[in-house]
Amino acid sequence: MDILQRIAEHRAREEKLTWKGTFAEYLELVRKHPQIAQTAHSRVYNMIKSHGIEENEDGSRSYKFFGREIYGLDRSVERLVEEYFHSAARRLDVRKRILLLMGPVSGGKSTIVTMLKRGLEEYSRTDEGAIYALEGCPMQEEPLHMVPHELRPEFEQEFGVKIEGELTPFNRMRLETEYGGRIEDFPVTRIFFSESKRVGIGTFSPSDPKSQDIADLTGTIDFSTITKYGSESDPRAYRFDGELNKANRGIMEFQEMLKCDEKFLWHLLSLTQEGNFKAGRFALISADESVIISWY
Repeated sequence: MDILQRIAEHRAREEKLTWKGTFAEYLELVRKHPQIAQTAHSRVYNMIKSHGIEENEDGSRSYKFFGREIYGLDRSVERLVEEYFHSAARRLDVRKRILLLMGPVSGGKSTIVTMLKRGLEEYSRTDEGAIYALEGCPMQEEPLHMVPHELRPEFEQEFGVKIEGELTPFNRMRLETEYGGRIEDFPVTRIFFSESKRVGIGTFSPSDPKSQDIADLTGTIDFSTITKYGSESDPRAYRFDGELNKANRGIMEFQEMLKCDEKFLWHLLSLTQEGNFKAGRFALISADESVIISWY
């Protein structure tokens, strides 16, 4: 095997997956393939389903996605998929709940979360799981957030896609200052989930409660740019690099939540129940992600 040749082939495959265009071109993709605008929970469920589901004689279901590494937890896995992810994918109220995986050591909790993360990374590289975001956005925001509220009912009727969420302060400013409010010209690009690159997958692990900073979750002010932009409320002077920012559109793993300060829990509740969280001196920031808590 020529490893250099294999690396070159891999690079060529990655280049073929890239896509860049305008919002107007993205709308045509949505018209042809509405599933690209699916929610985070729906994306996880469809990723699991894409590997195959087997109907057993007793009426239960087995999922090939988990069958590779999880053994003896068929009933628990079925409840996880059907009672949580499937229901959440249908936009039922269960999606407003935090998923807590709790059990004994070596019970498969971390394995399940790791499999979901890796599965999403692979799924985002398929045609079925393709994801698109506003180019240059630190939160890989859904481009449809630019559609004005008064036009969304008409959009849903025409495209069959329900839009939830508000445009982030960062992209709202870019839209006005760089593109003169012309949403059709705003650039859109295809993204690929990656835990190592902090795109669509986030992991938060608590440390000493006395030193833990909420900025680890929601981002922080970039004081080096205050003199340039003149205000702490300018989105360009804020680093949207918290785990909640980076996990947008995908999965956020929160390890050992009960060890955290109460202020961290309020942000999680706001995110799961209302679909937004507070950061800096801005209005509530919309985010769409599956929050999974693993308790060891």
